[in-house]
Amino acid sequence: MLPQSLRGRRAALVGYGRAHRALALRLAAEGAQVFAFDQSEEAAARAREDGREGSFGAGYLEALRALRPEFAFLTPGMRKDLPALAALGADGTVLTSETAYFFARRRRPVLGITGSAGKTTTTTLVGRMLARQGIAAAVCGNIGRPLSEALGDEQQIELYVAEFSSFQLLQASPEIAGLLNIRPNHLDIHPSFEDYAESKWRIARFQGEEGVLVLHAALLASAPPLRGRVECFDAGAPADACVAAGDIVLHGRRVLPVAELRLAGRHNVENALAAALLASAAGAEESAIAEELRSFQGVAHRLELVAVQGGVRYVNDSIATAPDRALAAFDALEGPFVWLAGGYDKHLDYHELARSAKDVRFACLFGPVGKTLLPLLDAQGIAAQLFDGFDAAVEAAARAAQPGDTVLLSPAAASYDAFRNFEERGERFRQLVLARTSA
Repeated sequence: MLPQSLRGRRAALVGYGRAHRALALRLAAEGAQVFAFDQSEEAAARAREDGREGSFGAGYLEALRALRPEFAFLTPGMRKDLPALAALGADGTVLTSETAYFFARRRRPVLGITGSAGKTTTTTLVGRMLARQGIAAAVCGNIGRPLSEALGDEQQIELYVAEFSSFQLLQASPEIAGLLNIRPNHLDIHPSFEDYAESKWRIARFQGEEGVLVLHAALLASAPPLRGRVECFDAGAPADACVAAGDIVLHGRRVLPVAELRLAGRHNVENALAAALLASAAGAEESAIAEELRSFQGVAHRLELVAVQGGVRYVNDSIATAPDRALAAFDALEGPFVWLAGGYDKHLDYHELARSAKDVRFACLFGPVGKTLLPLLDAQGIAAQLFDGFDAAVEAAARAAQPGDTVLLSPAAASYDAFRNFEERGERFRQLVLARTSA
């Protein structure tokens, strides 16, 4: 637990990205002594710009322990089982997070959303549905805007709509929680799939009887004991939000035809159902929900049509950082595909993805996961080539594409081998494509 004030306390931020920069401002405003620690030189430059003391580079964890801070706020994606952190905790430092700080300081209800896929689309939809209803909400968290920054909106809002990753869910739960799905992901950080799944269920673990949990009906069979009200969505079976006779149905009432959705793919129908339930639980009426579902065109880097030239469609699905996301792209779009895939290895299984790539005419692969996919695709008789770098793969895909093809960036892997995040990878794809198609 965090005290009501950290005035005069030594607080270390382990990792100094956007979220921790925002947190540093909040902590400093409370009167805490704030120090920054990170292994990257880019973070060191940010700290110098902000006037933060600390340590950077290879020995930053040793310097952290030497400081003996009273509180250490760990960046979400950091392994929590590092010996240096265990030693720090043994020395008496409280290991905590921005999420814990947020829940300790917020004074408005939280609608929180997690899952292996679909979090950002669903969170964005809920925020927009509530806005249409006239409900003021701060959309924040893993979606891009730091939780601690959103605390500054408290006087102007009625609730928070927050996206949470598995790394952010610790010892608190939102009043309204959404669990979209649980599929293998981030096994480079979590020691097992079971640990990863347990981290996702934490979004409801600390709810009281007044809480609401929205989840996919398929997850009920594996659910731990739940205390609040449970509402389910399922595109393929009767549920609180479902599809019946071609219509999206919410609590037994028709909302709109599925055909009126502007989002492609069954997975986005599921996202729409989840968003409708969550927004309804927060006070949105069916008319506001339907209006938003009719108009919403999606979020950047998620099946985003970048250009069409010479009968070739170029689609940016850089958000696909795991195999199931690429599978969803194959299901949502029409082939044949010239497929761009590869990137940082999160220790996931790619056999099913390779078996399902039947509409891929040619695969342009890159990075460590590209090396993994090459023999798997070869075993399926799918033409594939490994390229030295992302740009070379995109150039080769454009050369190989024929009228009627879709050049699909759906990497099935994280971007950290070559980019800071999937957004930067998607932007680079967009740049390369538009440079070609506008020439």
